[in-house]
Amino acid sequence: MRPFPRLSVAAVLPLLLPLFLGGCGKPESTPAADAAGRPGPTLTKVILQTDWFAQPEHGGFYQALVKGYYRDAGLDVEIDQGGPSVRPQEIVATGRASFAIGRSDDVIVFVSRGVPLVMVGALMQRDPQALMFHEESGIRTFKDLDGRNLMAVPGSNFIPVLERTFGIRLSITPSDFGMSRFLADNNFVQQCFITNEPYYVRKQGARVGTLLLSDSGFSPYRVWFTSRQYAREHPAVVQAFTAASIRGWRDYMEGDRTETDRMIGVLNKQMLPDFIAFSVEAMRTHQLVAGDPARGETYGQIRPARVQELIEQLTAIGILTQPLKVEDVFDPGFLPGEAR
Repeated sequence: MRPFPRLSVAAVLPLLLPLFLGGCGKPESTPAADAAGRPGPTLTKVILQTDWFAQPEHGGFYQALVKGYYRDAGLDVEIDQGGPSVRPQEIVATGRASFAIGRSDDVIVFVSRGVPLVMVGALMQRDPQALMFHEESGIRTFKDLDGRNLMAVPGSNFIPVLERTFGIRLSITPSDFGMSRFLADNNFVQQCFITNEPYYVRKQGARVGTLLLSDSGFSPYRVWFTSRQYAREHPAVVQAFTAASIRGWRDYMEGDRTETDRMIGVLNKQMLPDFIAFSVEAMRTHQLVAGDPARGETYGQIRPARVQELIEQLTAIGILTQPLKVEDVFDPGFLPGEAR
């Protein structure tokens, strides 16, 4: 099971703000070698900090590593796994990692509070977060949640947005990161990842339904981001990492991912083959990674209009502490042409 590795922005910022001015140093370079040990071109060291332990939702980055796409781009990439106590925004802002991943709404909130981060690409066009309920509960739409108790991470941005959008009120129970309460109560509603928890509760015999939060009108991207200083000082590295990551995600979703899935299973023993297959199929079914081609969406893409809509939604619920423009939080210049 994957619990939610989420700390509220309010909890993290007091620890983060005194630190980020340390900035980023020059990327290290490492000599490459071919299979025979002969010296090759020098590679630039890059660290990617993920938000949780290795899993299919990170598959494109591991695919780029396994298939050599980062090396082809002149990069020596190290992927550091996250976990419940890891704060990716802090790690990037203080220069301990070159890039990290997270939700675009969280990045926007951090920037509004003075943390100099910038989004440069999207690993998912649609966020996998959803609300999970029993089919017997009678819930079919977001309006049906009115007056319900929802187990979720307190402070999640989607909660006030849903209440405002649909004119509903939710009673929040702090998430205990388990599923026993859901399985014991047919009226229980729980925050989940559509790529994860439904797999486990269905194996326990539950008839589960889900409402994908991106279908509510609140639709953040899942992005990789860096610090403003790193992007300013190392634009070629940011561009190369972005292009290679997009290549990795396309290949993970459309090509042979056998070796990558094996690596994920070694790094995280909970990632068994049937679960990985379920997660990847959920990403395909719900068009999470590549988006909807009929709407012109594609791998890596971030559209300024969607970022602007998120800024407006977060402003409307009083979360942003200062006015922001799209260019304050996103730089499209690092995306390849087909993703713009």
